[in-house]
Amino acid sequence: MRILITGGLGFIGSYFAEKLSNSAEQIIILDNKTGFSLSGEDILLTKPNIKIHNVDIVSSDIDEYFMNIDIVYHFAANSKISEGVNNPNIDFDITVRGTQKVLNAMKKASVNQIVFSSGSGVYGDQKETILSEDFGPLLPVSYYGASKLAAEAMISSFCGMSGFKAFIFRFANVVGMRQTHGVAYDFVNKLKIQPKTLEVLGNGMQSKSYIDVEDIFNGIELAIKKQVTNIDVYNISTQDYIDVRYIAKEVIKEMNLSDVKINYGEDSFGWVGDVPIVRFSSDKIRKMGWSNKYSSQEAIQRAIKFILSDDNS
Repeated sequence: MRILITGGLGFIGSYFAEKLSNSAEQIIILDNKTGFSLSGEDILLTKPNIKIHNVDIVSSDIDEYFMNIDIVYHFAANSKISEGVNNPNIDFDITVRGTQKVLNAMKKASVNQIVFSSGSGVYGDQKETILSEDFGPLLPVSYYGASKLAAEAMISSFCGMSGFKAFIFRFANVVGMRQTHGVAYDFVNKLKIQPKTLEVLGNGMQSKSYIDVEDIFNGIELAIKKQVTNIDVYNISTQDYIDVRYIAKEVIKEMNLSDVKINYGEDSFGWVGDVPIVRFSSDKIRKMGWSNKYSSQEAIQRAIKFILSDDNS
């Protein structure tokens, strides 16, 4: 199996590259190595069947890298959602234009299988509604969510027009080994600078599912084996939820800090476009035989330990 991974040096992409390298004949990584796209590069460089190319999929000619590839894992995206709040071009360029270029390159090279990492942002702000894959209409409230939905639509069109097979996954908040962003990551870094005060975006009541990267890897690999249709969409989440206040307390406890003053904001959201409450149904992929190994609490606890550990690279 010859695999191409876009965004393969990022948090999720690097984890998949390392795991897949145990069985794949060759893995091609395309990543521009900027911003947060540096996770796990040193580890991946030790793998003889992994080839890393310093390539921006939006601005570069990428067609040559797709020759003789069997399946594409398309993880390239803007991982810092809040950075796109005042600049819609960030998500449009990386996710929408980038996905279009990947799909066109696949078509030219006769590659017809793609795994796409979408997210809960495509559903919009639906409060306490339990969101299954057939929920609609999909009305994103952020540029990030809109770009993911647009990418899903383009992938669907290539399945209809060009015979592609697509596996689309809408993740809860992914955390875990080599995490390079997210609320726990931000809290750790804030407290390293100012160990007596923690500033929290929003009122801390934002409540969501947190899923370990190991669990999403197992879910994706299962769906690839079992999916019979040419395109399908899967929610991948835990069945429990935690709020930001819980995460703040866990970070403080794990860092062995005391007398920390936590300053919460007044808004229910962390930034414009943030969805404070997300409730996922993952029944569809569970019926295929998948289950999460770690609860939201366990996933966050593991993630904090990884962030603090010396080998979180």
